[in-house]
Amino acid sequence: MANSVADNYLKVSNQIVQTARKAGRSAEDVKLVVVTKGQSVQKIAEVIQAGATDLGENYPEETTQKISEMGQLASAVSWHMIGHLQSRKIKFVVDHFSMMHSIDRPSIAVELNAKLDCFLDVLLEVNLSGEESKGGFQVSNPQNWAMFCETVLDLQKLERLRIIGLMTMPPYTEDPEASRSVFRLCRELRDFVQKEANIRSIAQLSMGTSLDYNVAVEEGATYVRVGEAIMGARDYSKKV
Repeated sequence: MANSVADNYLKVSNQIVQTARKAGRSAEDVKLVVVTKGQSVQKIAEVIQAGATDLGENYPEETTQKISEMGQLASAVSWHMIGHLQSRKIKFVVDHFSMMHSIDRPSIAVELNAKLDCFLDVLLEVNLSGEESKGGFQVSNPQNWAMFCETVLDLQKLERLRIIGLMTMPPYTEDPEASRSVFRLCRELRDFVQKEANIRSIAQLSMGTSLDYNVAVEEGATYVRVGEAIMGARDYSKKV
């Protein structure tokens, strides 16, 4: 018999605590974002009741529909935008999300800032593997890191965006250890930006998913984005 969503949530939460402690970190420094894209409102309610406080979504219109269906329960959690954002869907982020993990180009940052009437915490998505299929700022070559620092300094001038860290996605693999080098590079890039550009506010690292979140925690993740390991298989027909 398959484990319930609540059982899965508690299992993953406990593993994060144990991994953080073994790595000499405080478990409180790692936040679990449960990825609920493609999941039913009923299953989302289950994970909230199990204790989830942060939910990650990729498709803003799908999220808006869920929030409408969930009513008061939707306001009990923070919604995180973790996918590529199209300009025409910025309004949904402004209305419903408390954090965005995936600022992948300067233009979307400028457009998002222009439509905000309050502060929004954001992370810059960085491509550290060089994969052409992945979005994000191209920083796979450390020689580009100084230029990236200049970009960060420019984006910090956007008065309504609070840039608080980096997000990355390693190449897909079923071997968690294969992701370690990318996670380590992300941490090193964060440290480089803090030192070279003197931007101490760039502190958060969003990295690690169902397959490799333990490795990500060992390498310094402060947010891990775990979906199917908690919620089960997705219904991809729900994509909007």
